[in-house]
Amino acid sequence: DVDRNIPVLKKRNEQRFALIIGNEKYASSNPGLNPTQDVPYAEADAFMVRQYFEKMWGIPEENIILETNATKVTMERVLSQLSNFAAAMDGEAELIFYYSGHGLPSEATKEPFLIPVDVDGNDPELGLSLEEVYEQLGSSPTRRTTVFLDACFTGGGGNVGLFASRGVRVRPKSGVLSGNLVVFSASTADQSSLPYHNERHGMFTYHLLKKLQETKGN
Repeated sequence: DVDRNIPVLKKRNEQRFALIIGNEKYASSNPGLNPTQDVPYAEADAFMVRQYFEKMWGIPEENIILETNATKVTMERVLSQLSNFAAAMDGEAELIFYYSGHGLPSEATKEPFLIPVDVDGNDPELGLSLEEVYEQLGSSPTRRTTVFLDACFTGGGGNVGLFASRGVRVRPKSGVLSGNLVVFSASTADQSSLPYHNERHGMFTYHLLKKLQETKGN
């Protein structure tokens, strides 16, 4: 039901910029994985989030970066692109970062990482450090920076976690936020994020979009 009746804001907001990443198909990039370790509906989540951002929050199409099944190189590039928008706007930009996909902690340091599709559960340190993502997003002043994470960092979640075959559960350490940054996350440090099969979205994303739909973006 969140895929229909999206509130429409007629006024465009040229100072808003968004990066949307939906990482679903991990098995196709990692021979050691199977499709049960993909993240169901992450692509659908990303496409629908884009529609809400564009129609409801008035973000111009050219101000939205959408990537599905992004590799490490791609994720680094588009994250820098989002940060560059803020740097060019002299503190007047509003940034929004949405991610649906796997997250994993380092077993050694417990630091949480966002996992590109070309990284598997054996080497989470090859992903994007969540702390560094926050630092990069906060490197330039903004009016507001908002992060939505439909991911968990225990080694489980989605459908079956990337660590599921080894049964590993690591409680990731908590990060420290700085600057004008707000984070909405699907789960706490020791929880899993799950799909909502009836609605064909991530559980977190479905309820996020449902609330935005009901409140017309407020």
